[in-house]
Amino acid sequence: MAVNLQSAVAMPASVSAADRLRVLIAAGDPTLRSTLSRYIMREWPAATITACNDSGPMLARKLHALHGYDLILTGCDFSSGSRLWDDGGLRWLEQIRDGGLHPPIVIVADCGSEYTAVQAMAAGAADYLPQELLSRELLIGRIQRLLGDPNEGATEHTRKARRTAAHMGVRPYGYELLECLDYSGRRAVFLARSRELERQVVLKMLCAEEGALTLDPEYQRFAREFNLISYFNHPAVAGIFEFKANRRHCYIAMEYFPNGDLRKRMNRGLGADAGLELFGALLDALQLVHEAGIVHRDIKPSNVMLRDKGRVALIDFGLARQVSDFVNLTVAGEVHGTPYYMSPEQAEGNGTDERSDLYSCGILLFELLTGEKPFRAANVPAILDQHVHAPVPELPPPWRPLQPVLTRLLAKSPQDRYQEVAGVRADLRAARAELG
Repeated sequence: MAVNLQSAVAMPASVSAADRLRVLIAAGDPTLRSTLSRYIMREWPAATITACNDSGPMLARKLHALHGYDLILTGCDFSSGSRLWDDGGLRWLEQIRDGGLHPPIVIVADCGSEYTAVQAMAAGAADYLPQELLSRELLIGRIQRLLGDPNEGATEHTRKARRTAAHMGVRPYGYELLECLDYSGRRAVFLARSRELERQVVLKMLCAEEGALTLDPEYQRFAREFNLISYFNHPAVAGIFEFKANRRHCYIAMEYFPNGDLRKRMNRGLGADAGLELFGALLDALQLVHEAGIVHRDIKPSNVMLRDKGRVALIDFGLARQVSDFVNLTVAGEVHGTPYYMSPEQAEGNGTDERSDLYSCGILLFELLTGEKPFRAANVPAILDQHVHAPVPELPPPWRPLQPVLTRLLAKSPQDRYQEVAGVRADLRAARAELG
């Protein structure tokens, strides 16, 4: 721990780490430190409290040590002639704010005013409490407003989500974790509630070794996904709300889709007519992406989210790239994507463009019509080999009018495929008319 440790209070190890509130109290006044600690421990006996006499500027120089806390309470003396005020006001708070992902900071002000309160909030404080008005009820109420009550919402899903976040060493400020949707050691996906937006969101989170986050290829994909999706403000692409990072962690807050994805819809049973309608909606979404000069590179049912009234939205642009970006984001020969839906050029680690997405759409079209994937094998190399060498599968007799569309979508050479979405839509429309 990088801060000057004065005292630490913790409950026995038998108390679940997921239910602990981790608080850093940084104040030069020992009476204030003791008062704040006592108020918190009375409300949350399982809290872990670290108390130190560091000032705000000292905290700003120790950004790497702040990510392990849920909350920071810091005393500030705003009396005339105070050193804090003379040494640049609240510039230290701005430095912490600009440093990326960090816990919410509550200013407990001595000799402050409405003017200093406005300045503190503008500089990045999550809340401001005048010391002369401090009481247990006021402090606890403000903490619950910021973080939610750690004693509430203790469903099994919530507890699992908290345990996962605690294991990763982070609690995202401003979000109440509701459920862990996916976890793989360094990566996790949570269903959460944003207190600012007052709605449910999806949090995609990544952790890395101290100071090594920006060098991590996964982080680069996170950042690229945020940058690419930020181009759009359209229902055909998932909304994205926030991207935060510090030296070890980053997360993206994205739109949550209560209707689920196309994979779940297919698993519940989806008639061919309804499947073709959703496939047409997918083409509409993909056309928007391609017209923006972006190749998705991972079209598959689980990346097609369902909106109301038969509309869809694309998610997961972690593998996407801009067509105009001539610096390849992958090493030559690397394979990136989902094996069942990869184009032959992806399977061989070659360059990709919009036509690779159209090949993936062909795989998805076959699956929508037949309920089966066209290429299956016991291992990934065998599946990739089929993409490159196996003939285009034949549709069952009821869907033969769609065979020319499928054959052109699944052509081995990009030159033999549709060159853009508009061509697919026109031929699909004609084939459906023939089907009646």
